[in-house]
Amino acid sequence: MPKFNDLLNLIVQGMPLTYQQALDFQNLILNNNFQEVDLVSAFGYLESRPLTYEELKGFYDSSKKAMVKVETEFKTLDTCGTGGDQSGSFNISTVAAIIASADGVPVAKHGNRAASSKCGSADVLEALGVNIDLDKDRAEACLKKYGFVFLMAKNFHPAFRFAAPARKIYGKRTYFNLLGPLLNPASAEYRVHGFADTSQVENLGKLLMESGVKRAWLVHSEDGLDEISPCLPTKVREFAQGEEPKIFEINPERYGYKNLQLSEIKGGDAKINAKIIENILNNEANQSQTAVAVLNAAAGLAVFGKAESFEQGIEIAKQTLASGKALEKLGEIRTYAP
Repeated sequence: MPKFNDLLNLIVQGMPLTYQQALDFQNLILNNNFQEVDLVSAFGYLESRPLTYEELKGFYDSSKKAMVKVETEFKTLDTCGTGGDQSGSFNISTVAAIIASADGVPVAKHGNRAASSKCGSADVLEALGVNIDLDKDRAEACLKKYGFVFLMAKNFHPAFRFAAPARKIYGKRTYFNLLGPLLNPASAEYRVHGFADTSQVENLGKLLMESGVKRAWLVHSEDGLDEISPCLPTKVREFAQGEEPKIFEINPERYGYKNLQLSEIKGGDAKINAKIIENILNNEANQSQTAVAVLNAAAGLAVFGKAESFEQGIEIAKQTLASGKALEKLGEIRTYAP
């Protein structure tokens, strides 16, 4: 294996890494064979140009090999987004995951504590009384029993800790922010991923297909959300095995959501966001909060195949909230405390 500085010199010169070089580069990081100042420098040079597909694949394959894998006998859905959209919204993908699970979709929700926001998925689930600190065995047991598990990133990507100090010093987004959400420890075969930055979406969709994902929606709304917006149209890039990639738009007005305001889905800290989610599940939220939860749950239902269409997914999600099934699901997963 080459030395870290040999690969850094190539990066500094602006030369794209080959797949093998990118794989070696990430292996060196995940085995703690680098100097912090050199990794900070590498981040700067890598972020100054578009990454190639070969580089992304090398980084991804190395990271996937290093992660702790969750074994399951059934197919799962993940709704993890990249975050960083600066919208200040509450944890939309988290409540969408709970609703989808209540409809019988097994969910392996990958996530972490807040990085650039006030409240990450781990923070809000903890505030809701969910056990977020599960190891491999307990995660597998929780998923099998309840059809929902939260997979805390640090527990399943322990080697990422070596890069954490350099990432903090660098202080901006790196390729780790792109790849992290895609590296689902349960190898979820169905995905809804939101992206604040869409520059690499085509490459990342291809990467997911090559890694064995069956179907994925990669979403970004016109108002900047890395979610499906209840206020403005959202562009969806759909990738599916054996099919050509598709691009289409979800316009909330088509589904009866008109004149909703982005300000109405803003959140705050973990306590505030937990209260918003509880209000949604109790059918006590404002129209915008409920709408964004329904739209994003519908995406998960459609991608997984629980709904035959996005429109049917909306109706299923609405019924699930109205019936109290989603609130019951939260109650179930709260009880898992081995």
